Amino acid sequence: MTRRFKRKNKRSKSFRAGLIEQYKFRERVEKEEKARKYVLNLSNHELNNEEVLLLSKGLKFIPTPKTKNAKNQIMLSFNEFARKLRCKYHFGGQEKTNNLHPFRIKSGFEPDRGCENLEKYIELTKLELSSIQMRQTHDNLSLRERHAIKQLKSLKDVVIKKADKSNTIVILDKEMYKREGEKMLNSPHYEEVEQPSLHEIDNAIMKIIGEMKMNSMFDKETIKYLTSGQTYRVGRLYLLPKIHKLNEQLITNVRHGACNELPIMPPGRPIISQIGTPAERIGHYCDYFLVPIVRMQNTYIKDTSDFINKIESLKLNPDCLLITYDVTSMYTNMTFDELLNAVGRSYNEHTLQSQLELNCPTKQNMLDLLKIILENNYFEFNGKHYRQRIGAAMGAVPSPEICDIRMYEITNAMMSQFQYREKIAFHGRYRDDGFIIYNGTLQEANHLFEIGNAIHDLLKFTYEISETEMTFLDTTVFKGNRFSTQNVLDIKTHMKKTNNFQYLHRESAHPTSVFKGFIKGECYRLLRNTSDNSVLDSALQSFNDKLMLRGYCETETIPIIQEVKHKNRKDLLKPKSAKQRKEKHILVTKFDPRIKGIKKRLMKHWKLISEDSLLKTIFQSAPMIAYKKHQNLGDILTSSIVY
Repeated sequence: MTRRFKRKNKRSKSFRAGLIEQYKFRERVEKEEKARKYVLNLSNHELNNEEVLLLSKGLKFIPTPKTKNAKNQIMLSFNEFARKLRCKYHFGGQEKTNNLHPFRIKSGFEPDRGCENLEKYIELTKLELSSIQMRQTHDNLSLRERHAIKQLKSLKDVVIKKADKSNTIVILDKEMYKREGEKMLNSPHYEEVEQPSLHEIDNAIMKIIGEMKMNSMFDKETIKYLTSGQTYRVGRLYLLPKIHKLNEQLITNVRHGACNELPIMPPGRPIISQIGTPAERIGHYCDYFLVPIVRMQNTYIKDTSDFINKIESLKLNPDCLLITYDVTSMYTNMTFDELLNAVGRSYNEHTLQSQLELNCPTKQNMLDLLKIILENNYFEFNGKHYRQRIGAAMGAVPSPEICDIRMYEITNAMMSQFQYREKIAFHGRYRDDGFIIYNGTLQEANHLFEIGNAIHDLLKFTYEISETEMTFLDTTVFKGNRFSTQNVLDIKTHMKKTNNFQYLHRESAHPTSVFKGFIKGECYRLLRNTSDNSVLDSALQSFNDKLMLRGYCETETIPIIQEVKHKNRKDLLKPKSAKQRKEKHILVTKFDPRIKGIKKRLMKHWKLISEDSLLKTIFQSAPMIAYKKHQNLGDILTSSIVY
C-alpha cells in the first residue's frame, strides 16, 4: 500500500513539473512573438530568440552596470560636489544663479578649503558614503541576453539603426546600407573631396572671432567658450531607415519570416553629426542670435501647446477647409547664397539687441561665420570624405533657423501672389510643416499651392485638404462636438501608424523617478492634446495597457494617471514664464540599483551647515542628487561610423 502511494505521489509530482514546463514554454513563445513587433530585420542575418528579446527592450535600455568601481564612482562624484560647495563658500554665494550664461563652460577652479563646519561636513559625509553597502539585486539581462550583446557587437555584415519617425529597431545589410549612402552622395548636393584640413577651418573662424574681440563684441565667458582648446574631428554621415515608406504587407511578411526579398534597404534620411567639428561651437553661438528672428515671424509656431492655444482661440465658419502642407527636403534644397541673403535681409542687430543680454554681432560678422559653417560642412562616410554643396546639413546646430528664415520669405511670397488670401483664417508653420484654415473653395486652395510650387526651382509643396479632419504635429484637429456647438475645432492626440509604442522598459537600470516622470509627462501630453474628456479616458487607458506590455504594473501607473486626470488642462496650455532659477547643490553621479541611501547620508550631517550662522545664508537649500546614465544598448550596438 505504501509503495503504491509513493509511486502515485511521484507520478503526480512529475505531472505537475511537466505542466509548469509547458506553461513556461508557452509564456516564452508568447514573449518572443510580442518582442518581434519592436524589431524589423531587413538583413540576411537570422536573429535568434535571445537577440530579438534583447533588441525589443529598446536602444534606451540600460543593462545592470558592473559592480566594479561602483563605489569609486560615488566617491569621485562626491569630490566634485565638495569642490562646488567650496566654490560657493569662496565666492560667498554671490555668483549669479538667476540666468546662467548661454555659453558657460566648466571652469575647474579649485578653491581653498572652507570654514571649519563646511570641512567637517565634507569629511563626515565622505566617511558615510565610503561605508555605504551594496545590496544584492538581480541582473536585468539573462546570461543568454548578455551573450546576445556580444554576438550582435561582433557582427560585421549588419548595421543596427533606429527607424526614422519610429522607435522600431532595424537590422540592415551593411553593404546595402553603404550603397544607399553612396547613391545619395552621388547627387549634385554633395562632392567627394580629399581629407579636409580642420586646422584651416578653425583658423578662418578664429580670424573672425579675433576681429570681433578687437571690437569688444564678446564678454569673458563667450570668448572662453569659443576659443578654449579642443580636439576636432570631421563630421559623420549616417542614415535613418524610412521604414514608413515600405509596403505594410512587406513589413508583415518580414516579421513572420515569409519574405523572400531579403535583404531590403529602405530609403534613408541623411543626418550629418557635427559633434566635435570646428563649426560646432560657433554654430551654437550663431544660433543664439537667429532664434529670436524666427520667433518674430507672424506664422511662427513654437510647439504643440502654442499651436493648440492659437487654434482654440478661433471661431470658424462651419464649412472651412483644413489644410496641411509639407516642404519636401527643405534642408537640402536651398543654395548657400539664398540662405545667406535671407539671413542678411532679416538680421537687424539693433532690434535683436533689445531682446538679448549678449552683444549682437554685426550683420557682416554673422554672415561671415554662417558662410564658413555652410561651405565647410565636411563629413566622412565609408572611409571617404565629402562636402555638402547645396543646402544646410541636418544635424548642424543653426540649420533649422537658417532654413526657417528663408522658408518664411517663400511662404510670404506665395501668399502675396494668392488673390484670395483674405479668405485665409489661419496660417501657422513649424519648420517645413504648415497648417492653414481656409474659408474658400477646394479649387482656390489648390491654386495656392500651384503658386507655391512655381516660386522655387527645387523646393516643392505637398499638401492635403479636408473638410472634417487633419493631422498636424502630434495632434488631430477635427470638427467634432465642440465645433458643432461653439465653432471651435476639437483636438485629440495623433498616434502615427509607425508608432510601435516601444516605451522605456521597466527593467532598465534607470532611477524610479525617471519611470514616474516619463509616465506623468506622457499623461500630461495626452491631457493637453485632448479637448474631449471621453476621448481622454480612452487614450489614458490605451496608454496604460501599452505600459503593461513594457513591464510596468498598475500599482505604479494608475495613481499617476488618476493624479493627472484631476489637473486643469488650461494650466498645461499656459505659456511657460521664465522662472527664477533657485539655488541648488547637486551631487551628480551614475545610477546603480545596488546602491541605496545616498540622499540620507548627504543629509545626515547637513545641520552643520543649516545651523551655522554664516553658512546657512550661503547654502539656503538642502543638497539634491542627479543621475547620469550608464551606457545603454544604443551606445553599445550602434555607431555613426561605417567601417
